[in-house]
Amino acid sequence: MRPAMRGAGGAALAVLVTLLALAGLDGGRAAAQEAPAFEVSASLQPRAATLGEHVQLVVTVRHSQELLISAATPTRVSNVELLAAQPEELVFDDAATGTAGMATTTFRFTIAAYQLGDLHPGEIEVSWLARDGSVGFRTVQPPILRIAAVRAAGDVELRPLKPQATAGSPPAWWQRAELALVPLLLVIALGAAVLWRRRRTVPAEVAEAPGVELPEDRARRRLDALQAATLDSREAYRQFYGELSIVVRAYLAARFGFNATALTTGELRERFEAAGIGRWQARLADGLLERCDAAVYARARPDPASADHDLTVAYEIVELSRPRRTEALEAASA
Repeated sequence: MRPAMRGAGGAALAVLVTLLALAGLDGGRAAAQEAPAFEVSASLQPRAATLGEHVQLVVTVRHSQELLISAATPTRVSNVELLAAQPEELVFDDAATGTAGMATTTFRFTIAAYQLGDLHPGEIEVSWLARDGSVGFRTVQPPILRIAAVRAAGDVELRPLKPQATAGSPPAWWQRAELALVPLLLVIALGAAVLWRRRRTVPAEVAEAPGVELPEDRARRRLDALQAATLDSREAYRQFYGELSIVVRAYLAARFGFNATALTTGELRERFEAAGIGRWQARLADGLLERCDAAVYARARPDPASADHDLTVAYEIVELSRPRRTEALEAASA
């Protein structure tokens, strides 16, 4: 009886091991099916450069359209400096390519190296977020950057200087051509002084008049339309803050006479004082445009209360420069 019982127990144990192995294989297949499509690579343009030459570090991510992709800046390494980071580029595949449901996200960083030889740029951490809330990370190491010397090895000879140019004797002072420009320069300076004085004496530029739409009216009309926006998704927040940034920039361009829509937030900040924008108004505009950039490019998602607050700040920026009839009349009569 004991040999028979041992044979039966061994058979049962073998069946149990087989079932556990099959269960583990099925679980591995299910996990493999659930893993999202995600491939990342990095390249340098160009692969070889000279000291201080700008090099584009490009990170390309092929992924499912259901994933939200982000990338950190390259880790800091010695003798390699990060100069700029451009906004991400997202391109969706169409059905004609045979890869429907896939997309490509590209990140570009501008770097420069200050040491000769083969250098390893800093590695970059790329992360993804799926619709179900799951996340993943992957670190990519860019290829080696070769920094070559402009001067050939062993070249220590001094090169001869170019021969100096010869010139004749200068003309007499009354024959000099630049003296003919003096009257023209005086006329230009006088005209500039008159325009500057006229701009200073009428601060609101024009008084409110019936039938004339001011830049403040156009800006308020566009801001009023944003009050009805439904902020129920990340894309809705990006569209809301993108329109908010455009309205404020277009208003500053129309009111203060410079192309604010073609400048970055940093460049715009440097133009505030020269354009005649008040300190308080410039501070409000600077902070609001930075939050707009974070929502549009960095995919920051504010809450509805913050969005309502930023819309109120935009109204305040517009109203701070609205012309007053009495101030314009007093300035004109002064």
